[in-house]
This record gives sequence, structure tokens and C-alpha cells, in this order.
Amino acid sequence: MKNAFRDERLPRLFSYWLGKRGNRQAPARRNIKPMEIPSLLPIVHLIDVQEDPLAFRHRLIGAEIVDKMGRDVTGLWVDEALYGKAAKDIFDGLAAVAWEVRPYRRLARLEWHDRPWLAMESLEMPLLDDDGRVNMILRGASHFTVGADWGVATRMSWPVVV
Repeated sequence: MKNAFRDERLPRLFSYWLGKRGNRQAPARRNIKPMEIPSLLPIVHLIDVQEDPLAFRHRLIGAEIVDKMGRDVTGLWVDEALYGKAAKDIFDGLAAVAWEVRPYRRLARLEWHDRPWLAMESLEMPLLDDDGRVNMILRGASHFTVGADWGVATRMSWPVVV
């Protein structure tokens, strides 16, 4: 997996997540300590997972993401008002992380954004509440590229071993 990412910070964030996971499917949110990963905070994005009905809300967005995207969507819901016709794909991707309780890597052109020439790489990892349900998604988003020929969003998973 070392060479799978375009940004060397993403495998570091993944290693941190794996270390906090222990023998569980995913770590608990309470196990993630920002002071342990200060160099990664600019690319960290936390997304709340609400059950019944399933919904996702942007809780925290790192400064580098806000800068590259040109907007701060903290507190906003993942919906059509925010993402236009890409909302369903984005929602379905986050739902897969929540339902399958496993990380995914996403490569996506940001065609829904007012900067459609941008492409982004991200790593989406589930976090659990005390009852073992996914209540948050830890996302590392980086490698914003102008004119990348990545096409539409691609989600990739890999076997995660302890």
C-alpha cells in the first residue's frame, strides 16, 4: 500500500487509524487524538453519521481542504443543495463506509464544485461509537490536482489485515 497514494500523508493517516483500531473493525472516535497527528490535521475531515434516516454532516474540515476548495462546509449536510447531481454518488460512498465498516480510497474530479478542473484523492475510514456502530467518518483529503484525468469518482478498497 506504500505506493498506492499520491500524497505521503494519507498512508500515515491510514497507519494511525490502523494502530487505533486494535482488534476491532474500526477504532472508536474517542481513540482519535488530534494532538497525536498535528501534521495531518490540515487534511483531516470529520463527517458525522446520523442513523434513521441515514444522513451525513460535515463536522470539521482541515485548513488545507478549506483553502483548496475555496469554501468551508462545516455544519452542512451531504445533500443535493451542496453537491448537485453528484450528491447521490457522494452519499452512497459514505454509506458504504458506514455500512461495510471498512476504509475506502476515492479519486474524484470535482465536477460538482465551482472549480470543476480540480481532482482530489481521499481516504475515508469509519469510526465507532461505544455500541460499535459507525458514528463518524475520518476522511483524509489531499492531492488536489488541476486538470487531472481521473474521470468520474472511483472508489477502491483493499483488504485490511491486522
